[in-house]
Amino acid sequence: MATVIRSLGISGIGGYPLGVEVAIIAGLATTTIVGLGDSAIKEAKDRMEACTEELGYAYPTKKVVANLSPSDIRKRGAYLDLPMLIGLLVESGQVRPSIEAWGETAFVGGISTTGNLVGFDGVLPMAIQARKLSWKKLVVPIDCSDEASLVTDLDVIACDTVTQVISYLETRLHLSPHRPKQDPGQSEKRGKEGDYSDVIGHEEILPYLAAAVAGNHNLLLVGVPGCGKSMMSRLLPTILPPMSEQEILEVSSIYSIAGELDGHELKHNRPFRSPHYNMSAQALIGGGVNAKPGEVTLAHRGVLFPDELPEFGRKTLESLRLPLEDRRVTISRVNQTNRYPSDFMLVAAMNPCPCGYAGTNRCECTPYAIRAYRQRISGPILDRIDMQKYVGRVDFSDGHLMSGSISSETLRNTVMIARERQLHRFKKGGESIATNSEMNSSHLRRYCALDDDSAILLQRTYERDNLSVRARYKTLKLARTFADIAGSDQIRRQHLLKALFSRDLERESRHV
Repeated sequence: MATVIRSLGISGIGGYPLGVEVAIIAGLATTTIVGLGDSAIKEAKDRMEACTEELGYAYPTKKVVANLSPSDIRKRGAYLDLPMLIGLLVESGQVRPSIEAWGETAFVGGISTTGNLVGFDGVLPMAIQARKLSWKKLVVPIDCSDEASLVTDLDVIACDTVTQVISYLETRLHLSPHRPKQDPGQSEKRGKEGDYSDVIGHEEILPYLAAAVAGNHNLLLVGVPGCGKSMMSRLLPTILPPMSEQEILEVSSIYSIAGELDGHELKHNRPFRSPHYNMSAQALIGGGVNAKPGEVTLAHRGVLFPDELPEFGRKTLESLRLPLEDRRVTISRVNQTNRYPSDFMLVAAMNPCPCGYAGTNRCECTPYAIRAYRQRISGPILDRIDMQKYVGRVDFSDGHLMSGSISSETLRNTVMIARERQLHRFKKGGESIATNSEMNSSHLRRYCALDDDSAILLQRTYERDNLSVRARYKTLKLARTFADIAGSDQIRRQHLLKALFSRDLERESRHV
């Protein structure tokens, strides 16, 4: 009868239970690994053979078959080395486990030919899945132990060598559950990114930034170089609301799989990703041989800030269409397909023309050059951006003026109050959404009713500016957010006007 060892695999950003079935049967002395493993898994048979000899164990002289179940899911990486080796030694009778909860103990980790355990990326979602399955213990390499132990209610056993694992299984060595070096709840604190009180002369723009964050709306800032649009965008982390426990684990799992979980600590702050404009569409969306997550997934539950938006390649920009609409991406390769979440807030910045000074006496661009520059951002992409605001040049009336009148704390309080109103409204209505930007057409009919005066205003604007249906819906969602900020249960005319005045660039281009 085959020996079955519990283990875990990764699909997308989540883990799944995996059984490593090892059988020693009559036949030639060969090792066969089945179950759709990649090259790293196929090479495990050589590592296991070298490792058993190094540790003083006898490698079976019969046929060894290792089945990775479920067999219809592709597996990649070397983290199944350890469970396959333990299964081999238990099946051959050379190791006799005697620890408690042996049947509820899972193993993950790579091995070297010298008998050491090798760490890997993605242990956090595995540990989360092990807890969901109510498994008692998870044996991991010591390099992964801090990250795995971030999951509570799971005993993480950290080992440095295969010998330690075997001694622990045979109760010749006592190992206490590993504890993280730092309290997970205090691992990441809000950094000193700055404050919106450092922003001077843009008091009329800051409420729009707060509205964008409050409703999780996409935003584009347009202005001359040095006007402060990049600075205001990079200060957004100071007013972003905190993440829930579920969101913390979700974001941390993404960074674990991508190998970017710094210090093996949970991500308590919302992500802020600022990719360079020379990046490829594959780096932005995700891909590669192993279909890894890209920037849109690393920005999940946070902000994606592409500065100098027209400088991005056309193909790269167009690849944002589906993530902005569907809030997820599907990356298909020949050997696997991964689905990643990409629910991010797009905040972009750009100059009004190639030289950057359109509208001033310093601009030397022709109308054709300006039009060609702005057409680098296609209509479908612009249509998916809820707010497009011009940021003017700051005129100092007082040369000693060095601080603004609106602080990050003030804006964050506005955001938090509006978010609480949205969450209460949707929870009361039995909805599974949390922000206004997530509403669909049925939600709009239920929560965004207009009075006759506002309905006529929206209809006239829709016909005059040739708005798309998507732009019309986004205007209603934005008006709902302005109403929430004002503490109004109904969308009033002034809220709708603010939403209509939030699409500067698009409105200007339609009248050119």
